[in-house]
Amino acid sequence: MKKTDLEARRQQLSNVSTDSENDFDEIVSSARSPNDSAKITIIPLEKLVEYSDDAFESITGRPQPFKAHSQESLESLSKSIKENGVINPIIVRPLEDGKYQILAGRNRARASRICGKADIPAIIRADIDDIGAAMIMLDTNLEQRPHLSYSEKAYAYKMRVDLQRSQGKRTDIEGGKKLDVLSEVGKDNNDSRRTVAYLIRLTYLILPLIDMVDDGRLGFKNGVAISYLTTETQNLLYSEIILAGEKIKQSQIKELKVLDECGAVNIDSLKALFRKPIKPQISSITISGDSLKEYADILPDSKEVERLFIEFLKTYRTSITQA
Repeated sequence: MKKTDLEARRQQLSNVSTDSENDFDEIVSSARSPNDSAKITIIPLEKLVEYSDDAFESITGRPQPFKAHSQESLESLSKSIKENGVINPIIVRPLEDGKYQILAGRNRARASRICGKADIPAIIRADIDDIGAAMIMLDTNLEQRPHLSYSEKAYAYKMRVDLQRSQGKRTDIEGGKKLDVLSEVGKDNNDSRRTVAYLIRLTYLILPLIDMVDDGRLGFKNGVAISYLTTETQNLLYSEIILAGEKIKQSQIKELKVLDECGAVNIDSLKALFRKPIKPQISSITISGDSLKEYADILPDSKEVERLFIEFLKTYRTSITQA
């Protein structure tokens, strides 16, 4: 690739404003209040059938993104239900054999069985098709799980957006107004459109990198920036730079994107970019007392020596830059 092409692409990217750090502080989790107007029915636990992960994957094409509750969490939930009952009713849809499929509240049903309950409050939704069932499963987990990882939320949002777009009706027009799917999905969970877009970008990371974002070894902002690189470049970056313990800066990722788009990424160019020699910085200096004896009358203490030295350096730097 010609040097002029690289320079042109660098200039193009430098004209695009970067997002402020505050944009990444919007990623929070919050639950919505349940619909108080929905009719609640008491259903025997023996009539419930769980919504299986296989059923979800058959609709979305991917496994469900949420990590399973630990046995400890279930035991804690069971204790709460035994003392206080099920506060939020589960959501189910009727099946042809007289049973009900759990769309939201699988763990509440499991915990109820653990503490010996025979039935559970539920909201019956007879109007829900398979796509709607998958959407409810995503929505309720997004709403009710307070500590989702980046990857859980990222894949949940991507699936939610894809499902909404795959429905058999227009989802971009409603009431004569054009809808923004990202904004609508984010609004349901108190997230901005930008937050949803950033999170979905994480699903374009290779698995080792998104795992690093989850456990904090790779910053969220850097993860989003790296997601725009090709899979080949991400793998090379991970194996040659990140695993070697090199620190990564936004400016370097931006430069790497230029190389990536120009097809100029290889091991040598990566090492040249991320292992540029760093100029040594002086942390301290020592001046012997003998050298300062001649000036004892004008140097009352070490602080005055430091002040005069810094003043001299400023003057000296000005003189050499203007020469």
